Amino acid sequence: MKRSSSLAAAAICLAALTVVASAGTADVRSTATPGVSGSFSLVMMVHTSSGGFGNLPGVNPWNGGRKSGGRFVYRSIPCSGNAPVNNIASDLPTYNARVKGSRVPSSVRAHPMAFTVRKRRGQWQIKGRLRFTVCKLGPGPTPQNDPVPDEAKPKFNVNFVAGFRRVNSETLRWTGTFKLRGGTGRYEDLTGAGRIAGYFLCFAPEGCAAKGGKYLDGQLVMHGRYSDPTPKLAG
Repeated sequence: MKRSSSLAAAAICLAALTVVASAGTADVRSTATPGVSGSFSLVMMVHTSSGGFGNLPGVNPWNGGRKSGGRFVYRSIPCSGNAPVNNIASDLPTYNARVKGSRVPSSVRAHPMAFTVRKRRGQWQIKGRLRFTVCKLGPGPTPQNDPVPDEAKPKFNVNFVAGFRRVNSETLRWTGTFKLRGGTGRYEDLTGAGRIAGYFLCFAPEGCAAKGGKYLDGQLVMHGRYSDPTPKLAG
């Protein structure tokens, strides 16, 4: 699947992340408070199928309907896939480049993004979870011969709630809040919170309407703060 439409967005996001990372390195912890903290940004793309990888596992795209129940699932392509946006996804995995030998931004994938639709206080929402796989502590795709499978790579978790608005048959926009909820490896004690926003669309040239009315792809951004009382910064 062509991703030329994402290259410009990736360049803009990279510039923004560089600024955030520079600001984040100033968030030096005090000697009285263990751990690290700072601000971060993240940009991500999710799909139901992608290029030579075919249908991604466990996906279930949403048609934007306002109906409670059901579980909808999207995923990023594997770490070894060349996805320009996701290869420069975030300055969070390196704790603003505090991890020894790392640099920002890092390569990250959503494996998966899952949510349900609900109505609360008269407002329709999506409520779900993102489980992020940290592909490597630096930008660029993971080598094809990487001995560590994606399933074994470190993860961090995000819970989110967002309101949404269907613009037309080709676009649905959403915005809300998120919380960082730990993870595996160095991210076990990670916490934080902030804002999240995104939209669903279709990369297919014929559009979403021609694909059964379901949004097959999505893009999202996050910005917030993080804290880890037991950081593992040795590399």
